[in-house]
Amino acid sequence: MTTWQSASIQSGEVTIRYQRAGNGAPIILAHGFSDNGDCWKAFAEPLTATHDVILIDARNHGQSGKARHSNGAIDQANDVKALITQLDLEKPVVIGHSMGAQMAMHAAGLFPELLRAVVLEDPPMFPDVVPTADELATTKARRLGWIDSLKALNHEQLVLRCIAENPTWRAEELHHWAESKHQFGFVSDVVDYEPERTIHWQKLIPQIGVPALLISADASKGSIVPATAAAEARVLSAHIEVALIRNVGHCIRREAPQAYAALVGDFLKRTQG
Repeated sequence: MTTWQSASIQSGEVTIRYQRAGNGAPIILAHGFSDNGDCWKAFAEPLTATHDVILIDARNHGQSGKARHSNGAIDQANDVKALITQLDLEKPVVIGHSMGAQMAMHAAGLFPELLRAVVLEDPPMFPDVVPTADELATTKARRLGWIDSLKALNHEQLVLRCIAENPTWRAEELHHWAESKHQFGFVSDVVDYEPERTIHWQKLIPQIGVPALLISADASKGSIVPATAAAEARVLSAHIEVALIRNVGHCIRREAPQAYAALVGDFLKRTQG
């Protein structure tokens, strides 16, 4: 079993916790909303045989610190930048899922000179519509209600809920998912979405200056990358290639781990030489 070393860096006023294992070219793994770095371990552990793998807990997630404001994707990307510079990483690949993919996309657009490549697993690629104050309040209330309903369950109950909702996930995914929900840090006085702190993907993708692999899935099963958005992304940037894994939804690597690992493995070989 892989031995992960845990430590932290400082990004502005927020402490960012990370775990690290392996040797070789560096890879940073960025998790999705309400998950934590541990949620990557089923995918990450084989990578440690050939790579220096870093699992980051996003601000307000896992064991990282809480930020009452500055919680947009720009801020999360700056946390990645702080990790790269403070650990003196030589052009890492950043692989992100959902919120973490949005984080990786921002990193690739804002400071491509620090990265080698990015993998974007089902990032949010919705139309460019700025939500109203009422819509933001409704979204926040829904998220708080959802996370409160999960935190009311003990670990075993959360695992059983995860099995019921995700019957195809591997067993090693379940406990990390459950633990991450109890660690999740958004509370009523934390701003969890700030449109002005996030660049819309249609404006950001043309700025991406490194090879990028966008992995999407079936919208009918919950993918949040519409086919039209994936096609537009290829037009907006010559650096982007698009791959579709069928018959799975938003958590692609958890629902199709072998197909996902094969796609990412091939991309890493081509971009890292």
